[in-house]
Amino acid sequence: MFKKAAKDIVVLSALRTAVTKSVKGGLAQLYPEELLYQVLRGSISKSNVDPNLVDDVLVGTVLQTLGGQKASSLAVKKAGFPIKTTVNTINRQCASSAQAITYSAGSILSGENKFTIAAGVESMTHDYFPHRGIPQRIYQPFFEDASEEAKNVLTPMGITSELVAEKFGIGRQSQDEFAVQSHLKAAKATESGHFAKEIIPIEARNEAGEAKLVEKDDGIRPGSTYEKLLTLKPVFKENGVTTAGNSSQISDGASAVILTTRENAEKHGYKPIARFVGSSVAGVPSGLMGIGPSEGIPLLLERFGLTNMDIGIFELNEAFASQLIYCIEKLGLDYDKVNPYGGAIAIGHPLGATGGRVVSTLLNGLKAQNKELGVVSMCTSTGQGYAGLFINED
Repeated sequence: MFKKAAKDIVVLSALRTAVTKSVKGGLAQLYPEELLYQVLRGSISKSNVDPNLVDDVLVGTVLQTLGGQKASSLAVKKAGFPIKTTVNTINRQCASSAQAITYSAGSILSGENKFTIAAGVESMTHDYFPHRGIPQRIYQPFFEDASEEAKNVLTPMGITSELVAEKFGIGRQSQDEFAVQSHLKAAKATESGHFAKEIIPIEARNEAGEAKLVEKDDGIRPGSTYEKLLTLKPVFKENGVTTAGNSSQISDGASAVILTTRENAEKHGYKPIARFVGSSVAGVPSGLMGIGPSEGIPLLLERFGLTNMDIGIFELNEAFASQLIYCIEKLGLDYDKVNPYGGAIAIGHPLGATGGRVVSTLLNGLKAQNKELGVVSMCTSTGQGYAGLFINED
């Protein structure tokens, strides 16, 4: 279906740190620059890609002050990349590191760069509170005379989950049942050693400053049951249906994807593990931002002449069970093809790192299942849906 060509954008490595709970998790004592430094060092070491070849590192990050630019540059330079290696940061909310892949691929196709790293990092421990992702400085007269659609870009994400559930009739029971399956699938992927193939062990420290190795996601609950989730109270709306149990976890983590062309890979003796075909971004009502994948995925598949049936695995970020159930049902996807190793409800959702995280999980899954085509997708705050298409080559 997709013939190989010299100018193909190929993936040489797609790895991530473990994703851990904010504040109390294994990476909570590390700052974002430390997480980024370690995922970059680990990716270079495991892939054996020469850091002197890397022209640009594009870092997806959402919450860091000053856009994360200076902290990211500190991490890149400390990791041993040469002076020629430039650094840029991007914020497309939950799709930030996925968008970093798209922009990196574009720079390679244009001839601007030959080798790039599309990374992502978020320490929600250090950067999420107290603003919780909502701007603290908005000029109120400007806000007050804006349209309802414009105002809704500031809607807290938990409220958008409730709005999706209410508008499309997504009940509490189906959300809790979906969440349980996310935990059970992720627990199985951890216990079997599947996730170990995509995770770079991280040198961390505990509250006492003692060194420890973090190599497993720590938000997964193997003993999760529907009965346990049923006891949790709604957290965003009285008599609502969105709880801590059927929402993505507030997390810390980092990811990195190394990209080049097929001809460059062959020239330097590197074996691609996958091909990045392309991506699409769709706009949706900002108050219903969770439905983003239901619009982004059709745009992507239509662009490349594909249907749902052509795709072996869909890795869809589980921002909330409400929005993901809606998207799966609206698109008519096979539940068995969606997040076969669990998702962000169990693993966690370190905003800027999530795009790279789902890509690493997708490519690991395509290899394990011997499937060819895979899609990643996520909704983003402000009303967008990103989707990207990959081909397994390993």
